[in-house]
Amino acid sequence: MTLSSASAPTSATPQGPAAIHAAWRAERLAQVTGRTGAAALISYVPVGATETAVDGFPVTVWRVGEEEGVHVRATDPGVALLDASGRTELTPGVDTVLGRLTPAGLPLLEYGTLTIDAFSLDGTDYELRLYDTEAGTVRTLTGIDTHDFDPTWVLTGTFHAGEPDARMPWGFTRASDTGHTKAVPGTITVRVDDQDAELLVFADGPALVLVFADATTGATSYAPGRFLRLDPVPDGAAITLDLNFAFVPPCGFSDFFSCPIPPAQNRLRAAVLAGEKRALRDPANA
Repeated sequence: MTLSSASAPTSATPQGPAAIHAAWRAERLAQVTGRTGAAALISYVPVGATETAVDGFPVTVWRVGEEEGVHVRATDPGVALLDASGRTELTPGVDTVLGRLTPAGLPLLEYGTLTIDAFSLDGTDYELRLYDTEAGTVRTLTGIDTHDFDPTWVLTGTFHAGEPDARMPWGFTRASDTGHTKAVPGTITVRVDDQDAELLVFADGPALVLVFADATTGATSYAPGRFLRLDPVPDGAAITLDLNFAFVPPCGFSDFFSCPIPPAQNRLRAAVLAGEKRALRDPANA
């Protein structure tokens, strides 16, 4: 899955780790409630070879063989394609290709308050994900429960590169996705409280992502686990795990996401009292 940026702010941010962390918290809430934020996802549509209408969005969609991306045909005016070259209004009845979603968050289709992306876990199958800025999951979200910054949760580990282009089957919150593979560049050895852990990380674009569970998971933090984005480092190099920036995955904001779950070796004994805990909601806003 392509993740929205959840790493620490790197430019035009306040000075000092606590201030940077506070700015990150504000940015995270803006991200998850944005046009393609996690809270805005309202449905997904598997895409196959048969041309299919998308409920509420005036397009039909289909795939051609093993081509990358999804063919789309607008059925009404007002549908726009957003990609790296800009914004293009689609002509009704004309076939175009919506490419696979990239780490840059493009390409997209927009129509009114609705947005679509074409998502594929590993390129073998595709689904369209439909977002709505007026979704109930956006309206009811009042914040993200998050620990205050604590420097004791800034850990240093060592990155150990694996085989080039290595992939491994992964478990997902959506059972039908379990077994799809993730690119696994290597492992991180690190001491967490009294545990010497060897943690698997997967690649998300150029970044590394750690999916972990701990003693708080399911009690005071989101289950089945939380994520941490890391900058890549060379084999054998030190790597910083600032768990103050651990974040709730997209499936913690919308049930329509399918998220990777922590493998057994990424389940920590310690209670990680750092980072985001869970989404805060007020049903009265529905």
